[in-house]
Amino acid sequence: MIRAYVDPIETTPGGTVTLHARALDGARAVVQKWTHGDPHPAGPGEQVTQCSWGAAEINAADEGAWPGSYATARIQVEPDFGLTVCAWVYPTDASGESILLSWVDPVTGCAAHLVIRDGTLAVRNRDGATFSSEQRIRERRWHFVGACWQPDGAGVVFSSPWGRTGGPFAAPLDSMPGSWGQVIAARQPGTPVDLDLALGSDAIDQRGAFDGKVAGLSIFHWVLDIVQLMDAMNGHGPDPAHDWDFGVDGSPDEVPSRTVPREGLDLHQAPSFSGQAPMPVDTAGHPLAGAGSVHFHRDDLADCRWPIVHQVDVPTDAEPGFYCIRITSGSEELDVPFVVQRPARVSLLASTLTWQAYGNLGRDPHIWPGRSHYSLHGDGSPVIITTSRRPCPTFGPQARLEVDGGDGFALGQVLAHLLTADLYAWHWLVEEGREPGVIGDRALHRAGVSALDGVDVLVLSAHPEYWTSAMLDALAAFLDRGGSLIYFGGNGLYWVTSLHPSKPHLMEVRRWGGSQTCSVDPRDRRHQFEPVQGGLWAEQGRPPNAYVGVGFCGFGAGPSMTFTRTEASHQPDWDWAFTGVVGEEFGAEGINTGAGNEFDCWDAALPTPGTTTILATSQPQTPDHFGVFEHGPARAPDPRLRADLAVTRTPAGGLVLAVSSISASGCLVVDPPEGGLRRVCSNILDRMLAGEPSQPATTG
Repeated sequence: MIRAYVDPIETTPGGTVTLHARALDGARAVVQKWTHGDPHPAGPGEQVTQCSWGAAEINAADEGAWPGSYATARIQVEPDFGLTVCAWVYPTDASGESILLSWVDPVTGCAAHLVIRDGTLAVRNRDGATFSSEQRIRERRWHFVGACWQPDGAGVVFSSPWGRTGGPFAAPLDSMPGSWGQVIAARQPGTPVDLDLALGSDAIDQRGAFDGKVAGLSIFHWVLDIVQLMDAMNGHGPDPAHDWDFGVDGSPDEVPSRTVPREGLDLHQAPSFSGQAPMPVDTAGHPLAGAGSVHFHRDDLADCRWPIVHQVDVPTDAEPGFYCIRITSGSEELDVPFVVQRPARVSLLASTLTWQAYGNLGRDPHIWPGRSHYSLHGDGSPVIITTSRRPCPTFGPQARLEVDGGDGFALGQVLAHLLTADLYAWHWLVEEGREPGVIGDRALHRAGVSALDGVDVLVLSAHPEYWTSAMLDALAAFLDRGGSLIYFGGNGLYWVTSLHPSKPHLMEVRRWGGSQTCSVDPRDRRHQFEPVQGGLWAEQGRPPNAYVGVGFCGFGAGPSMTFTRTEASHQPDWDWAFTGVVGEEFGAEGINTGAGNEFDCWDAALPTPGTTTILATSQPQTPDHFGVFEHGPARAPDPRLRADLAVTRTPAGGLVLAVSSISASGCLVVDPPEGGLRRVCSNILDRMLAGEPSQPATTG
């Protein structure tokens, strides 16, 4: 099986893209430029041009990182007085064996692990010898856990469920070869040892080994007696030698230290911060372990770190557009896409964040590591962070989502709405002779409105769903300076999205309150990559209507719908948009044939970027169309459920065209090209480029 990915997904002429793969022998890679990908017989079919650059023979070793998040710190120990390690843990999957804490001598490799084994707290050394207490550790409940060791290795292991104030349950710990006590005894004062959280015991194949939350980790360079342990558990114990603050804003890659020396906990493979922590039990009502925790998952993934098998140097004269590295090995082929960006007067925004959000939806996570934002982790919790540094067959130019019963839901359709749909709009622009440019989501996020310098018309494709605050700022500034916009999509500009401040391949989404596949706990709504609340942009006072004139209103599993012209469309102000269109109905042509799947409408109660006119509407009648969660229950036929083809004149002199349906852009690739919806879009694009004069408008 061919599995590979590129980094970065977005580049520029003169830039470099690296190809990463695993366990691949004797394969061939070539670079191709794609104009259209959908092989549907109603469209133009696959349109691909092979490039004269970027070809190579490739081989890949079976190397790379394993999924699973964990944390590490190298700290000082004092061997003369023993050791106490304690923390609050909240297991979300206690089946099998979970490793909570590990104490490792980096020189000798001598180690011991505090583990949950068969539902009980235990200590296991490097040789596999295990001491198990009789205390049960239950899933989805906070427990205060830890161990104490004398310098000779003797000690106790202890645990207590949240809510008990009278002290933890302690069990004697016999001296074991390779135990933490021996680690201490073998080292000189002030020498470092490694403290690991949630890390597997294999030093070569490092992978996460715990599903759950950790808070309030503390280390004492002496043995706490039972009263001191009770005080530490209840939030007013002695001052520790090492203590970490799980409840502060800071780096998304570190839990900072409260003590000197300030050795923070380094986070690996992108665990998610949580606002959940042990609730207070002291009379003052103070949280026991700060205001937060870190949620580790065995299937978290920040970077596959697969070997680089090929470097593609993009020529400085390369045309902007959508490219793929096609890898061939025997009878197998895989197309791995990337975008070559360069703005032009008419430019398409490549929705690479939406690609990533859906990446690997319905795929086996054991074969395709890194779950979708529409999936659940193995412990049943929502996927909050995803990475582009992973193999994703769903990124391909001909990919359709294959949803199974355990990973999201299907609407009775296998719809093209990622790169395949981006190519619908791209093909239309190329065929219309516009010589389009292309810009990626991350470029817009990074450079802001300056990424759109030289752009008069920005085109958003079928499903531009995931937007960062910086992207919205850039779009608002573009419209304010007179830019025009074509929005083909439905369910666009919807979820609050953040990118890691220094690792833009990492993307964060925390869903709640919208039409969603899962919802985070109310205490987990705050993002860790950026100081924003998750959920809908509309809940943050930034509804999509304010940018594109319409907003998400409904779903549909039934047949797509045609548009019907409104009375306003026949007025002199707008009749020109229908030049060449015969009859009152249009949009029943092309690949996806009309409006459907997810669709948007104009809402008089919400702001728009100017004065909006509804030129046509498409309203479902079959009961398999229904309303979005956030607007309350609705089922067709209902006047609230419709796709509005709307045009907005902005105060700065631009036009915003909203086609308002995920499936509608498939109507652009028709043969011959005189289809009604394509003709309307082309007419309005012509007027945008000609400079639409300011005229009175009829509000729909």
